[in-house]
Amino acid sequence: MKIVCACGSGLGSSLMVSMRVKEVLAELGVDAQVEHTDISSLAFANPDLCVLGKDVAMTPEAQRIGEDKVISLDRILDKEEIREKLKAKLGL
Repeated sequence: MKIVCACGSGLGSSLMVSMRVKEVLAELGVDAQVEHTDISSLAFANPDLCVLGKDVAMTPEAQRIGEDKVISLDRILDKEEIREKLKAKLGL
């Protein structure tokens, strides 16, 4: 499974979110490849799942990925929110 975290530039918040996602996946025992990128490159990353801040999740680029593949975060560094939403999307 490939999970991609994205933000406007692909450097700041997407990197921090990807680090949190990796922590949560390790705690859940889920093996996945986690990357971060800028929103304009998101479609080229060919993700199985995207973890995005709610502002980025509303962009046309994120909408093209498909609602079923997008996790929209209200608080991008909230580990509990990330855990809850990953568990729900992954059926855990």
